[in-house]
Amino acid sequence: MGLYQHPHLTRGVVHTSEGAFSINRGIVELPDELGESLGWAPVKSDGDGESALAAVRMTPPRDYRSDVRADRPR
Repeated sequence: MGLYQHPHLTRGVVHTSEGAFSINRGIVELPDELGESLGWAPVKSDGDGESALAAVRMTPPRDYRSDVRADRPR
């Protein structure tokens, strides 16, 4: 089982002839033979899957409330 980058989906479930696999942040864990046959890019990692997922984490949401100026009417 390896980690692969889905070409365009970021979350959901992909159904294949080998079964259904969950997509999280564009990363899918599936058998190497299937990932290669689908042509998906393997995710390079130094160790376990958690470190690979941590490498593609999204940035935290921005707090837009601090952008509102006090002298500007809302």
